[in-house]
Amino acid sequence: MKSSVFLNFIKALIPFWNVIIFCYVWVLYYNEHTFSSFWIQGLAVSVVLYALVYYAFGKLYHAFRIHSSRISELMLSQFLAVGMSDLILYLMCYLMHMRLAGVLPGLMAAVVQLIGTLILLVFNKFCFAKYTPAQRTVIIYGAKQAHREGNIETTVGELERKLRAKHSGLFDIQAVYPDTSRRSELIRKIQDFDTVILCHVSQKLRSELLAACARDGKNVCITPKLEDIILTNYEYRYLIDTPLLVSGSRHGDYRSKRLLDIGISLLMLVLFLPFMLLTAICIKLEDGGPVFYRQRRVTKNGREFDILKFRSMIVDAEKLGCRPAESRDSRITRTGRVIRAMRLDETPQLLNILKGDMSVVGPRPERVEHVRKYTEKLPEFAYRLRVRGGLTGYAQIYGKYNTSAEDKLKLDLMYIEKQSLLLDLQMILLTMKVMFLPESTEGF
Repeated sequence: MKSSVFLNFIKALIPFWNVIIFCYVWVLYYNEHTFSSFWIQGLAVSVVLYALVYYAFGKLYHAFRIHSSRISELMLSQFLAVGMSDLILYLMCYLMHMRLAGVLPGLMAAVVQLIGTLILLVFNKFCFAKYTPAQRTVIIYGAKQAHREGNIETTVGELERKLRAKHSGLFDIQAVYPDTSRRSELIRKIQDFDTVILCHVSQKLRSELLAACARDGKNVCITPKLEDIILTNYEYRYLIDTPLLVSGSRHGDYRSKRLLDIGISLLMLVLFLPFMLLTAICIKLEDGGPVFYRQRRVTKNGREFDILKFRSMIVDAEKLGCRPAESRDSRITRTGRVIRAMRLDETPQLLNILKGDMSVVGPRPERVEHVRKYTEKLPEFAYRLRVRGGLTGYAQIYGKYNTSAEDKLKLDLMYIEKQSLLLDLQMILLTMKVMFLPESTEGF
């Protein structure tokens, strides 16, 4: 209990530090120095507003997940949270005084905030590692061999590998396969663990294990089936005295989505135009080939369109057939490696968005041949075609380039069932962070 209080205290030092530095610089350089009640009230409002904005962006970018994130990822999140908060309050200062204030004090404050945050993060990670024991976790798999759902296959053990690779100090993991243990022994076994993860287990076994975990007060995580995600949009209704789950009404794009797409795409075209021109020149100078690469994709209601990209591979890279890019793919040009790492190869799709073929946020539009193949073997894949394909989405933000096809489909369905204006704005802001994470572009 004492260690938990101590860990929460040192975790709270980071937002406290950033708010205090802001308060100090705001008083010295950006607030009117007339010590009146109005000045004090204005200062209080500014500090509270800054704290709320900083906390909101910090939560959005997962800047406070100290125990489960790397220092580099936390610093990126803190940089975005601090930067956004400082920028918003600087703009507020301009609106209050109707004149541009000095930028240098604000920049110096941001530098001091980030240096102090880095020191506190390192101290936090050290304390968490020292005082937080690894959580006893059991992963119960539904099969020994590869799990298959439709034509989508997931290697058994993949979740365990990911947890050991990224969170080895947080979890004391043991894997169990139900067909090697009797169910009564399996239920007794989970009593030795804090957390139970159910990975692709059968419906019957899942029900039995959930009941046992609820009785013993265990933390439970479940890899959802496709139908589980679809059910999230169903609503609880009652027919006389019979409870029902009724299909929800949120199918397709919400009404204001098209207006958001036009506004965001125009703004991004203006911001990225110099980089797009430079990219086009570099591609042309490297090998003299075409600047753009067109590929037939499928969007809402199965309509086909030509998606635009900056060409990042050699000319005729797919003459021997289509295959995904690998980590050290020889087909990728020197310019292509740079623009792929910086996501600039996707920027021409802003024109697709303006045209109405795509949205800013949505499932990535698939190739025609892939859609036909997946839909034949996996009928749930057709749910992706209820909305326009997107430039960014759940699978791009929460997954990686080499995330399994099953997990990408589940992420896309999660977005479709929850889509809203607020969610789209969150996805756009989160994309700013993902653009700087190299692991999101890992090849196969």
